[in-house]
Amino acid sequence: MTDYIRPVVFRLGEQEFGVDINLVQSIEKQVDVVPVPNSMRYISGIVNLRGEVIPVMCLKEKFNMEDRTKGNNTVIVNLPDMKIALEVDEVIEIGELDPEKISPMPNLAKSDDTEYLDRVASIDNKLVILLDINKILSEEEAEGIKEFAEQMKSN
Repeated sequence: MTDYIRPVVFRLGEQEFGVDINLVQSIEKQVDVVPVPNSMRYISGIVNLRGEVIPVMCLKEKFNMEDRTKGNNTVIVNLPDMKIALEVDEVIEIGELDPEKISPMPNLAKSDDTEYLDRVASIDNKLVILLDINKILSEEEAEGIKEFAEQMKSN
């Protein structure tokens, strides 16, 4: 479990999610994503952010959400071995968490494929799913994205 102090809260469709602010490098509006053919289904492409090439992940695709329209914001997060850009519909706020209003993720909502669903918090009377961003990729997926990013750097 991640120790949340303040999550960056964002919207995907009608659902709100949060990631630990300590892992967020920046929040960008309307970045130009360059599509990369034959990449993983949830990798939208790459973005050049201040001279650094960063893979872009479509969370709606990763989470198998029906509405796959492109979001207006991109959240750049630091994973243990790389940076990744997360496409989101809208960044809503930097939330304040009351530890009393954080609950474990219900077992029915968890599986081996959804270990990144960390906990549920009530923020401003809304349920926000807190993500453990370090678990959003399996080891195999992380390796694939690292290789992909390295290839993009060398091109």
